[in-house]
Amino acid sequence: MKDRVRSYIIILLMAMVLVPVEVFAESQEDEPVYKDNRKIYIKLVEKLKDNVDTVSSRVSNALTANGWEVVGAFYPLPPDMCKYKTKVLIIHNDQYWQKIYGVSPYAKFVYPLKVNIYGDENGVNISLTNPVALNRLISPELETVSSDTLKTLSDLLQGAVKGHNVTKEEGTQLDGNSIPGIGGGLLQDNVVTIYKGKYKSDKLLDSITKYIQYSLKRSRKGYSLVYTIDMRDKGIIFYGITKKDLEKTAFMITGEKRVTGKNSCPGIDHANAFPMEVVIDTTGKSIREETLRVMFRMKTYFGDTGEAAFVKHYLMPGSIEDEMVYVTYPDIYQQ
Repeated sequence: MKDRVRSYIIILLMAMVLVPVEVFAESQEDEPVYKDNRKIYIKLVEKLKDNVDTVSSRVSNALTANGWEVVGAFYPLPPDMCKYKTKVLIIHNDQYWQKIYGVSPYAKFVYPLKVNIYGDENGVNISLTNPVALNRLISPELETVSSDTLKTLSDLLQGAVKGHNVTKEEGTQLDGNSIPGIGGGLLQDNVVTIYKGKYKSDKLLDSITKYIQYSLKRSRKGYSLVYTIDMRDKGIIFYGITKKDLEKTAFMITGEKRVTGKNSCPGIDHANAFPMEVVIDTTGKSIREETLRVMFRMKTYFGDTGEAAFVKHYLMPGSIEDEMVYVTYPDIYQQ
């Protein structure tokens, strides 16, 4: 009897070996298109001995010399007691924009790319928002464009300075076009329309843009304008806005569980989550002012902080969103 059972087991194991793998697992055709570059940030250089401003200058020069315009640069506010600073560069390239926008109109919510130059106990680091991970949120057709852009920018940033070159993916993991968990979902389902004009004219567009600039110049609710990309000839205008208290709080929350004796303020490695974008779109029949739902945006750029942190601070995204609408809503008379 024991011999018969042993024989059955041997036959069963042999059968399992001979059966095609697809019977027990997904076929290769069902595997995700993207296997690498899954996280929102990619650290490209670390342990630089120069200061943040010197590195920023060299990086800016390299980008400008190779067709990338630095449309804005600012110093996000670190948490209290953090002795290291960060500087974020916002970069624009018209060819890259045309390629991604030509595939999906939702490209306006994953643009522009941002470079984070920040210090820690080991020196100065350079990190980039990952175009492959970001563009995954809007279309699988952008794999080649995204990968080529990432390689180009990686070569530029690593070649601009003399440091320890690395390729370290960090932050939220984005495996597909949907973000799981509280506040996630599909990007296209998380668009907030701040304002929609009843008619479309150059005069109305000028009134809207002037109002937004005036409002941000007054620093209402503490918000300020970091950059503008005015492509009204293509139907799109970007405003990058931020708030110092918000930056500090976000870095504190995302870094509090990662603090060590060798890394006293890790949260600033997420500094290129800022500024936040408000987009004016005139490509349709009306003028629309839009932004991403703040909870979804937080899940994208700070999702690695963990669900517990989102539950603990669940009122924060809604409050930010209300402020953004209040600050940028054009209080003008529509004829």
